[in-house]
Amino acid sequence: MNIKNIDRALFTGLFVGIIIFLKESLFPNTNVFLSMLISGSAALIGFLIGDKIFSEKDNKN
Repeated sequence: MNIKNIDRALFTGLFVGIIIFLKESLFPNTNVFLSMLISGSAALIGFLIGDKIFSEKDNKN
């Protein structure tokens, strides 16, 4: 694994954790399939945001 990908992976994991925490706090009795859809969407969005943030930092170096 490339060292440059670690910060993106950590950001994505943190983003997914926050989204899951908010989902469980606001809607505790959610269907399993809806939870999986929200988790997958959060992972994709978190990766895209992390890639945008950390790719700009990589281009400056």
